[in-house]
Amino acid sequence: MSEVEGAGRPEAADAAGAAPSLSGRILRSVLTFTIGGIVLLTLMLAGIFYATMMQVPNSAAVMADFFGGDLTVCVVATLIVGVALAFAVSRALTVSIVRPLDEVDPADPWKVPVYAEMRPLLARIDSQQRTLRAQNEELARAESLRRDFSANVSHEMKTPLQVISGYAELMENGLVPPEDVPRFAGLIHQESQAMRALIDDVLTLSRLDELPPDAAVIAPVEVLGVAQRAAGRLTKLADERAISVQVQGAPVMVMGNEGLMEQMLHNLIENAIRYNDEGGHVWVEVDGSSEGVTVQVADDGPGIPEAKREKIFERFYRLEKSRSKETGGTGLGLAI
Repeated sequence: MSEVEGAGRPEAADAAGAAPSLSGRILRSVLTFTIGGIVLLTLMLAGIFYATMMQVPNSAAVMADFFGGDLTVCVVATLIVGVALAFAVSRALTVSIVRPLDEVDPADPWKVPVYAEMRPLLARIDSQQRTLRAQNEELARAESLRRDFSANVSHEMKTPLQVISGYAELMENGLVPPEDVPRFAGLIHQESQAMRALIDDVLTLSRLDELPPDAAVIAPVEVLGVAQRAAGRLTKLADERAISVQVQGAPVMVMGNEGLMEQMLHNLIENAIRYNDEGGHVWVEVDGSSEGVTVQVADDGPGIPEAKREKIFERFYRLEKSRSKETGGTGLGLAI
């Protein structure tokens, strides 16, 4: 197990707590070398001084007068002063060495100057911090999307439920003339179908969100045939709006998931039919070349303003809510 993994265990934390601090280790190292140097220097100077004085006539009396009669006391006093001085100097050096380490902010490692030897470590810390920030931002964005999605689903389901409840209450209380009952029942059925379509799209979108990237079965898919099937499923909707749908192109093969591809093309073609003018046209063209395969879905409807084209794939986004109500769209087709 790596040190990072082991650091989370209690025994690893206890071992880390029992280990000496960096400043303490530096202080002891500097203090040891400094005191050792001062002791050696003191002994050397004392030896040189003693040897020199031995050459002086009547040196014993001179040294006795100079040192108060005891050379040993002088040497010991000199060593004590030297050790105290060494401790003070070592402490100051240790503080100056450790200060840049104490000032390092893990959230922003490059805010203060650092030792060159620390740059690789700080580079890794900085990379991890940026990764964590990106993950936190992604989580916040996902949470915001989840809240918005829940609010939109609640709002979209509330509208048909209110309509169904209102019409049903009128019929229950006998406020609807007998000749209007079929019309009211049709309206209730229409709203229930809209709610069912919304629930189906929400479930589909949730399933796709939870689908791992490598979970879809990838196999050779003939694109033109998939486009023709997707358009064929929308024949009734196209006939109701007197819209002609033409699928053209040559059979081409790609690697993909046939079910997801058909659903994608179905939603694109359905969107072109719903938001087209009555009596309009929808063209689906499959083109294969050396550069790849393209599928183009076009219509002669009112089009989408350029400023809003980037938003049409957002969930529940509609260019005109009143028009979407008329056409029966859920606002999730392009998002899917």
